[in-house]
Amino acid sequence: MIAEDKWVALLLPREIQNLSDEELIDGIKTLKNQWGKRCQILAHHYQRQSIVDMADFVGDSLELAHKTNALPETEYIVFCGVQFMAEMAAALCRSDQKVITPAPNALCPMANMADMAQVSRVWEAIGQLTDIKKAIPITYVNSLSEIKAFCGENGGLCCTSSNAKNVVKWALENGERILFLPDENLGVNTCQALGIPKENIVIWDPTLSDGGCSQDELKKATAILWRGYCHVHTHFTLQQVKLARENYPGCLIVVHPECNREVVEAADESGSTSFIIKYAAEAPSGSTIIIGTELNLVKRLAAMHKDKTIAPLSASVCPDMERVTLRSLYWSLLNLGKVNLVSLDEPIARSARLALERMLKI
Repeated sequence: MIAEDKWVALLLPREIQNLSDEELIDGIKTLKNQWGKRCQILAHHYQRQSIVDMADFVGDSLELAHKTNALPETEYIVFCGVQFMAEMAAALCRSDQKVITPAPNALCPMANMADMAQVSRVWEAIGQLTDIKKAIPITYVNSLSEIKAFCGENGGLCCTSSNAKNVVKWALENGERILFLPDENLGVNTCQALGIPKENIVIWDPTLSDGGCSQDELKKATAILWRGYCHVHTHFTLQQVKLARENYPGCLIVVHPECNREVVEAADESGSTSFIIKYAAEAPSGSTIIIGTELNLVKRLAAMHKDKTIAPLSASVCPDMERVTLRSLYWSLLNLGKVNLVSLDEPIARSARLALERMLKI
């Protein structure tokens, strides 16, 4: 596990720094009781157990987006996750609601792999070779708000790993090609699951002047996928899958679709965080399940299903998810509405909301 962010902790008042975990938990529970439904704590499944225990709702990205839209009595949404998740909530929430992130320094490396200057370049290249009105941009929610806004402004939408197939199907029913941002693996795994021929899938590398694609490749492409990745899930390898089968004969292996294609093909199943949770719950008692996703979730599933052997394919932790701590959560609640507020410029929020709402309707 990643230790508490000491640099951030030292920015807090000394009386907060000196509190024990037990005191922090008691303080959080007291403040939650005081605020009642006016303040709700939302947490992603990848959060550490102590944060999950404090949350009012725990979910994956899609479930959290839906939940943000279903809090009529809530004034303050405290979002325990990474920055793009808190910004997603800020785009979706009402104007009279405030979103707080306990860890403003909890970023997502993949989200920062596609910025607006880079995306404008590929969009221009597509427009020079094809009818841009028939191209639909899709961005994984693990992206910057400005990229979500770009998609919203250009007839596109967001997706999560839970609904990526349905979103891509919708896009290709309403257009001729997609630009999929910023996760290459989710794009490849989704497109191949939908039967899109490999020769109609191209990878755009933003570090290369021409994206690494010829004009002919772009012209005939049904899917143009951005070269970005999640370091948590690209940690898993085919060799680890082979070793798991040797060490646990008869085991079931399930991985997240952010994994490399060869890992997904070698696994028994692949699916979103919510899919993996359901898979573990529904497996027969006595099963051995090896899971390729973030370690906090795997450990939680192992604790929940003691009648099964559940183990990680390999230990892979998201260090940014770990930046949310009891200390930072307590400080945010103690100063509710005064610190760690998340805000978006209204034009960005409006267009990002459009992309998110299109997704939520599918």
